[in-house]
Amino acid sequence: MTREIRVTVQGDEGAPPVILLHGWTMTGAIWAPVMDRLPARCYAPDLPAHGETRGYAPSVEGGVALLGDLIAEQGIEGATLVGWSLGALISWRYLAEGGRGIARMVSLDMSPCPLPAPGWDFPMRGQSAEKAARGAARFRADWKGAARAIAQGMFARPETVQPGIEAGIRRQDPEAMAHFWESLVAVDLRAAIPALNLPLLAIHGAESRVYAPETGAWIARAAPRGSVTVLKGCGHAPNLEDSDSTAAAIRDFAHLA
Repeated sequence: MTREIRVTVQGDEGAPPVILLHGWTMTGAIWAPVMDRLPARCYAPDLPAHGETRGYAPSVEGGVALLGDLIAEQGIEGATLVGWSLGALISWRYLAEGGRGIARMVSLDMSPCPLPAPGWDFPMRGQSAEKAARGAARFRADWKGAARAIAQGMFARPETVQPGIEAGIRRQDPEAMAHFWESLVAVDLRAAIPALNLPLLAIHGAESRVYAPETGAWIARAAPRGSVTVLKGCGHAPNLEDSDSTAAAIRDFAHLA
């Protein structure tokens, strides 16, 4: 199958490069409010099986392959890699496999190990392997109902869901989303974080209903060059709930003018 990456490119040629990877069920377009606030050459691809990208497996591994191809095709060097949720898992895995073209990374509200594990205090809230499997079955059977729950869970409070989010989720293919879900909940990158010897910033929402904000502190401690920022009033989507503060944190971390 022919591979085709749908990517939004914004910003002046020659400006510092920033790659932004969206979360599960989203598309690259979700980054518009942050890109508008960054003095950078921004690249926001649709991840495998999301939006208009074609030819990549709907899995974390497929996302890693896409990221490598994007960097090679665009000739990107010294980039700041920003990954939200699923995008962070893909980013950490890409860095663990060599990380060509990347100088630093920002994660947004994500855990390197989404499911509970012995001695692990920072999985997805209220999740288990059994519940994750039931979730995949629900996605396949009732995507419309699942889309509403996914949209509401992204924000600090269900009543603050932004217009168009649920509709965008519903446009995704249920089977592909279920397959990607099964891939992402199987990931455990706890051992990879201490080996990533480049600057890492973990941004977390203080009111996230998906991951405890203390997850960011764990990342900052585990990474040799880690740091953490917790944004008040935000849930799992600080890039949408407080685009100004999210963009400012990225600008400061990446030393963007």
